This record gives sequence, structure tokens and C-alpha cells, in this order.
Amino acid sequence: MQIKAVINEKYKDAEIHVCKNQMDDEVHNLMKDITELMNQDLIVQAENGDRTVLPYKDVVSFYSEKQKVFAKGKDGIYTVPKKLYELEKELDDKRFIRISKSEIINMKQIQKLDMSLTGTIRVLMRDGSETYTSRRNVTKLKQALGI
Repeated sequence: MQIKAVINEKYKDAEIHVCKNQMDDEVHNLMKDITELMNQDLIVQAENGDRTVLPYKDVVSFYSEKQKVFAKGKDGIYTVPKKLYELEKELDDKRFIRISKSEIINMKQIQKLDMSLTGTIRVLMRDGSETYTSRRNVTKLKQALGI
């Protein structure tokens, strides 16, 4: 892999180009890493209307409700100006996982799993909240957690 800087007056903003003869795991992982590095924080809207920066590490979960997307942080609930599918593409799949059609959780915020229910998993989060996986995503969650 080569890294080079091109300094030219025609560039007003910094650009990052990844070039290779084919799309493979190396390119995909590099693009994901660059995106993650560029998006360490998320700009969200607090309940009082103020815009604030929410670090991804502080997000417990993202969920959709009434055509809006919200981020549950350690300090409250925030409105996110993106769709869940956009977040899912951007988020690190080693940290975040989609557990249902309407929710993505931070795996680092999981406190306990209750698998006594048939066909689903109850997920208890560190902030005391609980959520449930959809049946469709049970296997995906187990694989991500190495269960």
C-alpha cells in the first residue's frame, strides 16, 4: 500500500482517494476504517433543540420511532439527522449491530443477555434499559458476540 500527498491549488478541501484494480476486502476494510476515523463523533439534536456532538462510544443504541431516528446516549435521547440504514453502513460492525428492523445497539454497552425466551434474546444494557432482538437477527447477534 502506498500513501502520498498531492499539494495543488486546484484542491480547496482535502480529499482521500483509494485506488486499486478491483473491489476486495482490503479496499472495503480501508474505506470503512477511513469513514470511521472521519466520523468519530455524530452531530445530533438534543431534546431542547440544541445541536451537540455525541461520541459514538457514548451511544447505547440507535432506534427509529414515528419516522424519526434517535440516539440513546448516556446522558439522554437525541434526534439523529440520518436514516438507520445510513448509520448501519457507517458504523463499525465490531461495535454496533442491528438487532431489529428499528434498532441498532452498541455491543460494548451490553451488560447481560437473557436467552431463556424462545426465539428471541432479551438484551440488558449498561444504562439499565432492555431491548429484544428480532428472530431474524438472533443468529447474527450470537455470531457477533461469539456465542
